[in-house]
Amino acid sequence: MKCLYIPLLLILILSGCSAEWHLSKAVTKDPSILSTKTMTVMDTVVVEPIAVRDTVIISQVDTVEIIKDKFRVKIMRSYDTLIIDGGCDADTIIRTVSIEVPVVEYRENDAFFDKIYETSFYILIIGITVLTIRSAIRKHLG
Repeated sequence: MKCLYIPLLLILILSGCSAEWHLSKAVTKDPSILSTKTMTVMDTVVVEPIAVRDTVIISQVDTVEIIKDKFRVKIMRSYDTLIIDGGCDADTIIRTVSIEVPVVEYRENDAFFDKIYETSFYILIIGITVLTIRSAIRKHLG
């Protein structure tokens, strides 16, 4: 009957609390460990150049070029040919986006109580191991 309690006791000891529970307890004790950090992300869009060509037949020679911002139009007249060349130059659009990311700061806690708790846990594990071995030896011998 004694051997029935040992596995039950081991299951209770080894099934601890989840990391989520420990994090929530730590945040309730010190909310400053869960702070937000703003990160800047650069999003770049590159616009490819666009060119348009058309030809109209007219006489005489002349050239007209119009440039406004990134848009350009060039009209060339050579005797009976009219050449229209136009397009937009390549452009880069940069958009800056700010994103808040939660940051967990880890601080080592060397409190006296934590050391006692850790030591008592190891003593308990050693005690349970000794009792289990002792009970197995008694069962085997007697």
